[in-house]
Amino acid sequence: MRIVCAAWLGIIFLIVSGKSAIAEDVDALAAKLRHGKPEVRLSAVEALGRIRNAEALGELIGVTEDQTEDWTIKVRVVKLLGEIGNPRATGVLIKILDDPSFTNNCAALKWNAAVALGNFRKSTRVVDALIDALEDRTLYVREAAVQSLGEIGNPDVAPRLISLLNDKSFAIRISAVRALGEIGAVEAIPHLKKVLSSDGDGYIKEEAARALKSLSAKMSQ
Repeated sequence: MRIVCAAWLGIIFLIVSGKSAIAEDVDALAAKLRHGKPEVRLSAVEALGRIRNAEALGELIGVTEDQTEDWTIKVRVVKLLGEIGNPRATGVLIKILDDPSFTNNCAALKWNAAVALGNFRKSTRVVDALIDALEDRTLYVREAAVQSLGEIGNPDVAPRLISLLNDKSFAIRISAVRALGEIGAVEAIPHLKKVLSSDGDGYIKEEAARALKSLSAKMSQ
C-alpha cells in the first residue's frame, strides 16, 4: 500500500511540476513579446501557439490588441487563434474584422480574421459578423466571409448567399455557389440551376453543377 501511495504521489508531483514549468514558460515567452527584434517576438508567438492554455491564449490576444505591433506578426497570431479555436478568441477576431480603427483598416488582418472565424461553428455572433463583412469595401475580405459562412454551415444564411449569385465579382459568385453547396441549402436549387444555365463563366457553371449534385445527394439520403 505504501508503495502504491508513493507512486501516486510521484505522479501528482510530476503533474504539478509540469503545470509549473508551463506557467514559467508562458511568463518567459510573454517577456519575449516585448523584445525589440521582431523575429524574437514571432518565435515567442509560435511557442505560445503550441502551448495553447488559457494564459498563452491571453498573451496571444494581447498581441492583437497592441497598436504598436507589426501587422505581419498580428497576422500570424490571428491565424493561430483560428487554429486553436478557443471561443474566447471570437471577440477580438470580430473586432479585427469590423472595427477599422482597431486595425487601421488593414485588409490583410481583416481577411485573416474572416478566415479564422470560419473555425467557430457554434457562435451566432460570428455568423452575424461575417454577414456584416459581406459589405466590406475590400473584395477579398468579402470573399473570405462568404467562404467562412459556407464552412460554418448555418442554413439561415442561405438567402443572403443566394443574393450573391448575381454579384458582379467572379470571386464572390463562385464562393457563394460553393458555400451554398456546403451548407446544403435546398432552397438554393432553382437559383443554382439558373446559374448553370445563364452564368457567363464556365468555371462558375461547373461549380454550380457540383453544388447541385451535392444537394441532390443530400435530399436523397
